[in-house]
Amino acid sequence: MRLLYPTTTAATAKESQSSDTITVAKGNAAATGLADEDLFALVREKADEQAFRTLYRRYDKRLFAYCLRAMKTRESAEDVFQSVMALVFEKRASFSGGSFAAWLFTIARNQTLNHKQKQRITTDIDDIAYSISDESDRTGEDVLLSDALKKAISSLPEEFREPLELKHFDGFQYEEIADMLKISLSLAKVRVFRAKKMLHEALKPYLRELKPDDDNSE
Repeated sequence: MRLLYPTTTAATAKESQSSDTITVAKGNAAATGLADEDLFALVREKADEQAFRTLYRRYDKRLFAYCLRAMKTRESAEDVFQSVMALVFEKRASFSGGSFAAWLFTIARNQTLNHKQKQRITTDIDDIAYSISDESDRTGEDVLLSDALKKAISSLPEEFREPLELKHFDGFQYEEIADMLKISLSLAKVRVFRAKKMLHEALKPYLRELKPDDDNSE
């Protein structure tokens, strides 16, 4: 199945290899100013191309970053990314309201889990693309700490790592995280809190190493 991708990203590299195309209708340029849920209503009810393209532009980088972080390799992330975008269109009638972003990333989460069941993931942590800080303004100490943080996050149990990443990397609210993971709001908050506490403990040796000596601070 080939999607009509409106922007050029690494995730679209394979889309031209297939001949099947999702047919979407031409839309209204005014749709670009609508909220996500209103845009998707146009996609769901009228297969509106402009609305679909607008939603794609709003979420392509964020969604691909999620897929890349979950799958650890670009090739697998591209496969999952395309399957998610295809399902968003194919399953549009199943959207029953609420947050479009939460629904989109629930599909993404399910697809990454399905994909992992079919593959054995053996990629090293260094292949994961985390956007922790602006690389153009990083010191050697920043690099050391950010590398330690990557490894610490990767070592977290999944039940704690996943809500932490959804909160601090993908920008979801606790209510959306609870909805996506099918847990209570209070449990979502507790898991993020416990994940941060685990990270703090794991990073203590690095923080002590980077902290200047009181005796040498004068």
